[in-house]
Amino acid sequence: MIKEKKWFTLIEMMISITVFSMIIVMAFEAMSNIWFLRLKISDRLDLNKDLYYSIENFVSLVKEFNWEIDYEEYFNRRAVWDTQYQSGHYQKFTWFWNYWNGWGLVNWILITPNNYWSGFYYCRSSAINMRTWWCLDNDFNDGNAIMSGTPQRFWEYAFQFIDYNSNMNSDLWDEDWDWNIRWDDDDENLWSGPEAFSGTQVKELYFIKNGIKKERLYFRLNYKLDPDAPPWSSCTSLSGWIMSWSWCLGNIQMLKLIWKDLWLSHTGTTNADGIIDTWTCDSDYNCTGSNNLPTWANSEWVDILPEYINIKNANFYLYPNKNYLYSWKEDNANININPYLRINMTVWFSWIKRKQIKMSNQEVNISTTINLNKTK
Repeated sequence: MIKEKKWFTLIEMMISITVFSMIIVMAFEAMSNIWFLRLKISDRLDLNKDLYYSIENFVSLVKEFNWEIDYEEYFNRRAVWDTQYQSGHYQKFTWFWNYWNGWGLVNWILITPNNYWSGFYYCRSSAINMRTWWCLDNDFNDGNAIMSGTPQRFWEYAFQFIDYNSNMNSDLWDEDWDWNIRWDDDDENLWSGPEAFSGTQVKELYFIKNGIKKERLYFRLNYKLDPDAPPWSSCTSLSGWIMSWSWCLGNIQMLKLIWKDLWLSHTGTTNADGIIDTWTCDSDYNCTGSNNLPTWANSEWVDILPEYINIKNANFYLYPNKNYLYSWKEDNANININPYLRINMTVWFSWIKRKQIKMSNQEVNISTTINLNKTK
């Protein structure tokens, strides 16, 4: 007996083709998802690599060249009492050079020539022993005036640790009557003085290099409206040093200064005496003041990170907040630690870069610590 052959019916054939097609589509979809996932992971790795590489370039500017904390400029900033800010940094700086002998503006107030304008002022005891008093807050100095709110000359901070009338005699603080309160028998280095800045967190970074070629290096955070943001967007300053982040593009800016002996007039024509009196901009910076002096122009600061990098937030912590070279007599053990800088940053990409990647949570948090060498 011959068996009857069985064939697929049309319906069975269609079902088989449909199931097979679904399996193929699912397989291709899975492979496609794996491929796209691989691309996203690759983009994420490239993102982190670009961000960390950019920040490492910034960190290397500090840690590879033996910069020290510029206590003089931090003391100057504190003396001015300037808490106004714009775009994430101070609205006006404290004048990064020493003053000329003559009329001028201090915090937009016209000041006439006087003793402390053309020269340093010196702390002294009167009815009460000076000790750790901050002489800006009282009139115990040779200018006989309260100095709060007045920008200071270079080396002014060091004089806050010396009492030029430690015996508190009423001799006009000039015991040898040479018209100079310094170098008398009553001079005393207290090895204790004021903090250059309050706490440990600072808004801007000020460094100095005290070698044969004296240099200063300053960093600040600056925000501007992202050029690729929507036309209706804005980047504005809020209270407490906070910006409206959504459309802001943040960058780290740098200004470099070098010392020149140009005397009080900063012209370099007469009376060169080897004393630090003028800080001019490095030749790489287009400073608009006379003899390449820095001014209030924000254009003098340069961005150091690529335009596609966006610094959402940056916190700087410096230790210690007193110059350890002047403070060995302090009881606080934190004063005599090895100086170091701690940086915490939240970094992401600019607006156009974020649109290209199309990823959520592009932010990367970066934290690092830099040891700063002590002067031996």
